[in-house]
Amino acid sequence: MKINRNQFLLWFGAAISIAEIITGTLIAPLGLFKGSLAIIIGHLIGAFLLLLPASFIGGQRQQNAIELTRPVYGATGVLLFSILNVVQLIGWTGVMIANAAQSLQQLKLLKTSYLLDLLIIAGLIIGWLALKTQVFFRLNNLIVLLLVVACAGLFWQLGVLPHNPQQLVTQHISFGAAVELSIAMALSWLPLIADYTQHSKKPLTLSLWSTSGYFFGSLGMFFLGFLTVILTGYTDFNQFLAATHYGVIVLFIILFSTITTTFLDAYSAGINLKNIFPNWRLTPNTLGIGVTLLGLGLASSTQLFKYELFLSLISATFTPLYTVVFFNLLYRRLPKWLNFSCWLMGTVGYYGLQRFDFPLGTTTLLMLCIIGALFVSSYVTRTIHQSAQP
Repeated sequence: MKINRNQFLLWFGAAISIAEIITGTLIAPLGLFKGSLAIIIGHLIGAFLLLLPASFIGGQRQQNAIELTRPVYGATGVLLFSILNVVQLIGWTGVMIANAAQSLQQLKLLKTSYLLDLLIIAGLIIGWLALKTQVFFRLNNLIVLLLVVACAGLFWQLGVLPHNPQQLVTQHISFGAAVELSIAMALSWLPLIADYTQHSKKPLTLSLWSTSGYFFGSLGMFFLGFLTVILTGYTDFNQFLAATHYGVIVLFIILFSTITTTFLDAYSAGINLKNIFPNWRLTPNTLGIGVTLLGLGLASSTQLFKYELFLSLISATFTPLYTVVFFNLLYRRLPKWLNFSCWLMGTVGYYGLQRFDFPLGTTTLLMLCIIGALFVSSYVTRTIHQSAQP
């Protein structure tokens, strides 16, 4: 039970981030009913149709997220996807550090320079990575619970601040695009979640706790951003934070929500580096510290506040990748060249399918197309194989 609680709070904490809240603000133009429905549908798809099977299969096979691709794509696939995952995780680390530092600058909470804010945030993440496992879970659980209380205070402020919904911008977003945003945030954890369930003795139970932790945490953050715009008219979440006058609480939320989220990015990047360089004797935590320093360098060289491109690239890359993995491991194995072909076509096809504005999101449409193509391919290859037999 303790392990399940730790895992639930680990992933609940991963979902508490300024990035999730800001993404929720983008859905506000849909209005209260449609926007709420899009957020809920997107989170159900992202958490339970994508994260849950990936987490379960990783625990069942005792493999980390990228190692799951080995029987489907071979050693070349593991190497390629590990490299792609490390690159996107370094990018996410830089984005999270930069976004937090920018928020501190706008709100003037520390009254320090942008570079010093970056160093403080990166230093705290490195400290998190240096903790021993038992100490880490105790401290992480405490911090997550405090973050929940702090975020509850922000929800309370939504009820007491003056409501100015007339300030809403007229920027348009379709229902399908709103669902896709919710799916994409969950999908960004798809190539990571099995890293934390691979040693489980009860993979289904632990996967349900992990997925549920992320689902409820992310749902709360999306609604915090969404309702901020709907109820107060603040389209910039930092403006809302300034209006609360919760200086110390806001500082706590910005710093520690960034730490609990970015820690997972850096640690998983370390695991993927072990896939690429198996002879390295460094632990994932130590490698994660190196990844944090790379993210710090990226954040200091340019202010990375726009992360929508990352979401799109991650969806295009990892949706077809894991759809093919799920099909092969849960239904029928196909030749590796065929799996690679489906992945490449899916990655390119994602951008073409965006034009259709599917009500359940481009990711869902792409998964349906790939599954259909795999079923047809499975039937054809089986027919050819049978006809070749004497």
